[in-house]
Amino acid sequence: MIILKIFYNIFIYLLIPVALPVGYIFAYKRGEQDSYFERFGFIKLKKSYDKSVWFHCASVGEVRSIKPLVDELRKRYPDYGVICSTITATGKEMAENYLRPDEAFLLPIENSIAIKYLIRVLSTKVLFIVDTELWPNLISAASDNTKLCLINGRLSEKSFKRYKKLSFIFRSLLKRFDKIFTKSEADSEKFSNILGTKENIFNTGNIKFFEPSKVTIPEVLRSIKNKKIFIAGSTHEGEEALVIRAYAKCRENIDMLFIAPRHINRVDAIVAEVEKEGMSVKKFSQMYSDDSVDVVVVDSMGMLESLYSISQKIFIGGSFVNVGGHNIFEALQFRKIVAAGRFMDNFKEIRDIAQQHRLLFTINNEKDLVEYLEKKQETEYDFSGFFYDLYKLNKNKTDLILDEIPNEEYGN
Repeated sequence: MIILKIFYNIFIYLLIPVALPVGYIFAYKRGEQDSYFERFGFIKLKKSYDKSVWFHCASVGEVRSIKPLVDELRKRYPDYGVICSTITATGKEMAENYLRPDEAFLLPIENSIAIKYLIRVLSTKVLFIVDTELWPNLISAASDNTKLCLINGRLSEKSFKRYKKLSFIFRSLLKRFDKIFTKSEADSEKFSNILGTKENIFNTGNIKFFEPSKVTIPEVLRSIKNKKIFIAGSTHEGEEALVIRAYAKCRENIDMLFIAPRHINRVDAIVAEVEKEGMSVKKFSQMYSDDSVDVVVVDSMGMLESLYSISQKIFIGGSFVNVGGHNIFEALQFRKIVAAGRFMDNFKEIRDIAQQHRLLFTINNEKDLVEYLEKKQETEYDFSGFFYDLYKLNKNKTDLILDEIPNEEYGN
């Protein structure tokens, strides 16, 4: 392992003279040059700290997921500074505007000297890595200088097989974490399989559905919010055809269909698929007020929750094909009955709570989706009970994670 580490760091240092100027060119083209040199450890801090908690997030999604943790941290430990590092510039911008931490910067990628320096000057008591960001030098430098925890830990089948083959490398990295909080019981099993022990591995479930959103409805959607709208969100290949066929059979009950693919580069293919069915179709960017088009394919980021809020029928993608599902809370927060396929392993906990309160309609085939679209929403659905059970689940997770922060008042 020592030899591997030596060769790895030699490679990193040989790469820097090439990566620095090339990376700057790309950063300049994207307008991200102002914070670019933070990636190499040149970080100007706003003030000094007696103690802090550092969250490292890859990008926007991970930043959004920790908002409840950060809010609770500030209530429970107001004397701690809140630090957030990201890999992407968009993630840093989201952190600054959404989390409002005391410090936000781009991670000095694999720069052990900078990581150790930051931990020291920030007086970092715990470093939380969000999701499975396994940077070897970050992990080794952090674990040698402060408490290190992984939250929302997850391993896809592909990653698990790769980590298992190279377990002599990844086991030593994972052993450096004081605690690993996983996304699911299946993820806990995968981590314990690699580590050879279940010690210090805890299933806290997916933390990404903690926080209700405040949405602003764009003007183009306000003019159609009284129409009966069906939105298929975060769809994957193979799901749009199901949605289009079911919608074609329910035109008397549904005025418009919106399809928001998980990957925007598939928009043109979906438009062509709708046209084959003989329905009028537009991209969202081409819409105008009071548009009478049959189908709209969403080609803009950040519109999903606004669409969920004005829709009467909602299908959550990634669940009819075996992707693991996407976050149904993004729709349930607006007190809407949601449809999803049976592949919801990524959000098992919230799926189970939603099913318990009869808020989730499971789709096994086209007939099921047609039945859902034709079904009238009843008034006795237990949204209050759902939100209460979700609150209890979220609080237990938050408490378990934040208990890792030293509380000097109580001697832990």
